[in-house]
Amino acid sequence: MDMKHILFLSLLIVFAGCSDVLDKTNLSAVPEEAVWNDAGYATAYVNKLYRDNLPAWNVYISGDSDEANSTSAILYGQLTSSSVDVWHYSQIRNINIFLDNIDLGTIEETTKKTLKAQAYLLRAWKYFEMVRVYGGIPIIDKAQSLSDDLYVKRNKTSDCIDFIIKDLESAAAELPWQWTNNDVGRFTKATALALKARVLLYYASPQFNLNNMKERWEVAYTANKVAVEELAKNGYGLYDSYENIWFDEMNKEVIFVQRYEEPGIFHNWDAATRPLDESQNITGCNAPSLEMVESYPMINGKNINDPDAGYDPILYWKNRDPRFKATIAYNGCLWELSGKTGRKQWTYVGAEAQPGVSGFYCRKAINTSYTPYFANRSSTDWVELRYAEVLLNYAECAAELGKMEEAYNVLKDIRKRAGILPGNDGMYGLVDGMNSDEMVKAILLERKIELAYEGKRYWDLRRRRLFKEELNGKKRHGVQPILKIDKEEFQKIENQIDLDKEYGTFFRDSIIELDKVFSIDFKDNYYFYALPEKHLQTNGNLEQTQGWDNGTFNPYE
Repeated sequence: MDMKHILFLSLLIVFAGCSDVLDKTNLSAVPEEAVWNDAGYATAYVNKLYRDNLPAWNVYISGDSDEANSTSAILYGQLTSSSVDVWHYSQIRNINIFLDNIDLGTIEETTKKTLKAQAYLLRAWKYFEMVRVYGGIPIIDKAQSLSDDLYVKRNKTSDCIDFIIKDLESAAAELPWQWTNNDVGRFTKATALALKARVLLYYASPQFNLNNMKERWEVAYTANKVAVEELAKNGYGLYDSYENIWFDEMNKEVIFVQRYEEPGIFHNWDAATRPLDESQNITGCNAPSLEMVESYPMINGKNINDPDAGYDPILYWKNRDPRFKATIAYNGCLWELSGKTGRKQWTYVGAEAQPGVSGFYCRKAINTSYTPYFANRSSTDWVELRYAEVLLNYAECAAELGKMEEAYNVLKDIRKRAGILPGNDGMYGLVDGMNSDEMVKAILLERKIELAYEGKRYWDLRRRRLFKEELNGKKRHGVQPILKIDKEEFQKIENQIDLDKEYGTFFRDSIIELDKVFSIDFKDNYYFYALPEKHLQTNGNLEQTQGWDNGTFNPYE
């Protein structure tokens, strides 16, 4: 049994299992102290912590940015002070129980250290999830008892970042670079270094760093450079196939992962994202916007608006960045869902029983072999952090500090792996001589494309404070292909048509609005959300965030 299965087992399931180390009676009544004296029990406890705290597939977050269609209260400026509830203290208590007690037992020291390191990383992750939403929150590093003061106050954001970094450094000190056999998929030193680098990038970014303090960028740059170099030395790197990152499990690009295995644990990303006729129980999520589709450059790396790009607005899919076809399904494209050889995806008016909302579908991480049943029970691993992101994090820090050659080199490597042509100048379509601001914009565009539908775009817009500049006052759009001839006549010849040459003969694409009622209106106070009222009522010492309900807590300190 490998980590793909181990992480699915809760402590109670393990206790009731058939492993010989647990071949005892009345295992559901194992006394607590026995857990800290038995490596098997302690490992099972950590396995349960993994299971309860790892990030997972999110079929809705792309709709909180310009990636996809949605009716988003975040984008429409319709949040209340209780709309965003990310409060992980129950999970953190369970992690603290482990850290408070594991040193009290007799487990062999090396095993104890690696188990603690995994718990430290999980705690850092849960705190980071809250801090990027609210800013400073209460730091609780011990499991509270009734005799403790339970009415804790919010710590400064800077204190929270320091606490997270300390936990990640503690994890990095004791984790191995690689696990083998049954343990593949656990946190590694790479996970700790890469996550530390990401946290420091966030803290240097405008969301947290309104005054653009360069020392924060220096710290983030150093951490990201170390992460890139150390990971490369220890076998991590860009995987050869962009499309197969999700399907060739635990390849060299994967750093921070949640593993799945049907029937034990599964998700519905495939079903939620696929068209209804190839789905089950859910559909309509992650529908790409036209704005997202138009973000992809050509195969020569040039923007579609560049007069030298060679872009054809009718045959818009031709000669694009290869990541386009790995990510976007469009009218008439070959998409052999459910293992149907030769199946084409038609999105023209009248082609689908339940039409897609934007005229496009997301095809990233969609396993074409799944039938609709298994599309709703997908076991594709969620990759929270991969080497390409670490490179892009590093490049952004370098660009902020004027280290342009380093930033250029990263973008070239990313584009080379994607399949973009180098051109006679070896620039992969990049503009030569960019200044710092121009390079940052280029990197953010590269992130938008490289990390599309991986839950990163929304967070990038937040940490760079870009909603107003890029989205406010605008509406997202889609394409509605209209068939020019009779549908029945078209169906007789559809498999004989070369759409790369004849698309305009049979179709006319009409632009439609996806935001039918409201324009995008992301509020400035959304960069740090309000603490929900229920938490304030439970603990009167919690201050509300500035900008919400007369709040007094300053998230920038």
